[in-house]
Formats: sequence, structure tokens, C-alpha cells
Amino acid sequence: MDNKPEPTERSRDREGVLTDNDRLLYLMDEISRGARRIYDAKIARIGLNQTQWRIIGQLLRDPALTQVEIAKKLELESATIGQAVAALCEDGVLERQRAESDRRAWQLILTEKLDDMLPELRGSADQIHDLLWRGITADDKRVLGQILAQVSANLNHLKGEAR
Repeated sequence: MDNKPEPTERSRDREGVLTDNDRLLYLMDEISRGARRIYDAKIARIGLNQTQWRIIGQLLRDPALTQVEIAKKLELESATIGQAVAALCEDGVLERQRAESDRRAWQLILTEKLDDMLPELRGSADQIHDLLWRGITADDKRVLGQILAQVSANLNHLKGEAR
């Protein structure tokens, strides 16, 4: 027995409002949020929260980023980033130095303590990847990577136009 209410005229008018393009964006968002939540749970046991591991991830991708640049990339308030960076510095995972190019900016340096944590961080990520990519070929991932790179480039173009 299906307890779904009968569609009303108004709800029938709403059918088709969401397109396949909308559904793809929602799906990408669900995947990203879900993977982050699972990774959060795995790395919490080594004492990192989401903001902290995202800062580390940004620095692994581009070690020259300043604290302000990371805040912009992660779309987080500078106070939030500042608190996370302070905790990482206190734990010995990061060092904060004044940037050579702008003495007002903080340059963040990854330490040897992080190097000791990387195998566990990598292992946790690999466990998630093994599950996420199950049944998907390397060629499929390559094509998906190309498609997402183009979508990202299009988005960056739109961001430039919006300024």
C-alpha cells in the first residue's frame, strides 16, 4: 500500500523544474559532502578536524599558499582558519612564518610531524577511494576527470564574469 498523496495541480506544474543538469550538480555535492563526512570520521581518531585536514590538503597541493589564500579557497572565515591553524601549530603539524612577499600575510609550513601522519592520512583516503571507485575502470575515471576539469574551467570562467 502506497501512502503517497495524490499529486495536486500545483505539484504537477512543478514536475520537470529540476533538470538533469540540476540533478548532476546535486549528485556531485552529495558525493563530496558524503566523502568528507566519512573521511572526517576516519581521521578524527588522529586528532584532526575537517578544517584542519582541508588546510593540510591545500598546502600539499600548493605549499606556497598563505593563510588568507587558503581561507578564500576553502570559502571559510579567516577566524575559522586562524583557529584551525593555531591548533595545528600548537600540535607541531604546521609552522607559521611571515610571508616574504607580504609581511602582513602568514606563510604556513608543513612540518616533519605531518610527514609522520601522512601514511595514516593516505591510508584512510585510500580505503574510501577503494569503496567509492568500486566497479569503475581507470578509463572511466580518466574520462570523468576530463569532464570535471572542463566543468571546473567553465565555473572559473563564470566566476571571472561575476566579478
